Amino acid sequence: MDSDIQLLLQLQELDQHISNTEKLLDQIPREIEKLKKQKEDLIYRFEKIHTDLKRLEALKREKELDIQTYEDRILKIQDALDKVRTNEEYKALLREKAQAEEAIMEIEDEILAIMEDIEALQKEEEKLKESIEEEKEKIQEKIEDKEKEIEQLRQKLEELKDKRETLIKQIKAPLLSKYEMIKKKRGTALAVVDSDTCTGCYLIIPPKIYSSLVKGEKLLTCPHCGRFLVYEPK
Repeated sequence: MDSDIQLLLQLQELDQHISNTEKLLDQIPREIEKLKKQKEDLIYRFEKIHTDLKRLEALKREKELDIQTYEDRILKIQDALDKVRTNEEYKALLREKAQAEEAIMEIEDEILAIMEDIEALQKEEEKLKESIEEEKEKIQEKIEDKEKEIEQLRQKLEELKDKRETLIKQIKAPLLSKYEMIKKKRGTALAVVDSDTCTGCYLIIPPKIYSSLVKGEKLLTCPHCGRFLVYEPK
């Protein structure tokens, strides 16, 4: 294989490693943010349960005070019943008493529903309380692992770039310039040919170019996509 092609293949392999490493360095911080969000959501969920419990307990106390108000009103009505002088007043007080008693029954049903909600939340709070610290620790460990991975990747990227700088010194300037131009345009600058098809654009290589490529006469490019052609028979 031509020495220029060998150098370009090494350069392309290095560039692919550099590109993959840079993608990871771009991706991992987003993964860390996602983990931090999971941790925040876990804390928020626990705090929300606690807040909801306080709200329901306060609501229950309000309902109990409402019942007390109606009970006080019933006592006053009962006292007034002994003092009324007409049937109309008596009937009106009885209706008022019945309405108060009905209101008490409705509030008692509401209190029962609130107590059921409180019980369910207390169970959820207890269950989450048992696991929250363990879950937070697991998430934090993952975050720290990702942060270590970033440092390792940064070091790897620096080493790859140093290798690249060393390698490009061995490549002729016009060839390197053409490589960079094709890579910028196509993503990769070299394409393997194992039959008569360019694996870069998947179009058929003209017979004359293919014949020269097989013979290894000179450095050739694909007439369709412009990539350097590398012959690797099956």
